[in-house]
Amino acid sequence: MKTLHITNNFPTSKHPIFGIFVKEQIESLNSKDVECDVFFVNGRENGVNAYFNGLFELRKKLKNSDYDILHCHHVFSAVLLLLTFRFYSFKRIVSYQNPPKKEGGLFLYLIIKVFFNGIILKNNPTANKRKNYYLPNGTNTDFFREYSYNESIIKLGLEKDKNYIIFMDSYKKRAQKRADRFDKVIDILLKNGNPYNIAPLKLTNTKRHLIPYYLSVSSVHLITSDFEGSPNSVKECLACNTPIVSTPVGNIDDLIGNIEGCYISNSFDSNELAELVIKSLNYNNFTSRDKLLEKKLDIESVAKKLLTIYKSI
Repeated sequence: MKTLHITNNFPTSKHPIFGIFVKEQIESLNSKDVECDVFFVNGRENGVNAYFNGLFELRKKLKNSDYDILHCHHVFSAVLLLLTFRFYSFKRIVSYQNPPKKEGGLFLYLIIKVFFNGIILKNNPTANKRKNYYLPNGTNTDFFREYSYNESIIKLGLEKDKNYIIFMDSYKKRAQKRADRFDKVIDILLKNGNPYNIAPLKLTNTKRHLIPYYLSVSSVHLITSDFEGSPNSVKECLACNTPIVSTPVGNIDDLIGNIEGCYISNSFDSNELAELVIKSLNYNNFTSRDKLLEKKLDIESVAKKLLTIYKSI
């Protein structure tokens, strides 16, 4: 099977973990006898001109090509494909990264649904109907694993005996992640002499090889977002046995709703989140890696599911 992946999310030298989940998903298909080409529109660094130039380049690439599947990652990539007017002879699928109403809007989603053979949604476990497929990104469980606390502390140069609360944003400070809400929760936890010995860790565009070490020293991963699709950091934490406290966003309930020691707030209130962080800190002997594997959210299992979707369309 021959596929072309059209994406505006892909790592660059300036942003090495931007879209890393797209790159890893594409690479995971290579072991399934799927030939993958990538067409990357670097709008993050080159602005609107990247899409304008990409439109003509994509038209040339599609002319006389023999791809079985065109897989667009993000709705803007899907729009770019439609604007080439050279998509009719190919099967087409798009992966949304966020809920459709937050990624282009519902009107555009309805247009996409008309012209595409399949839509992958990462935030809605009940999405498997009428062209829709529910498929969160998989996690590389060989890479994301728990390291010893002492080894991680030394490697990162951090202080021992702190309860590190970690905030993660892949490549920039995105408003939806609500770093301000995270800061407010930390302020609440630090009151009254900081009885839990809390220390915040805020990661943005961090070197990828260090992330498993950061997760291994963290007592809780705190998600304070206003909205999400299927947070990759949650699955990475589960692979590293790091507890999660989160606002009620995306498919978070499907990911951690049945895992003891992880908690989902009923609201977006900072005080409630602070209470849940304390509750998580007081939970002993937390483990989650087996749960991740049971849910088949490792990258190998997701690659098999994606191949099944390709064959179905």
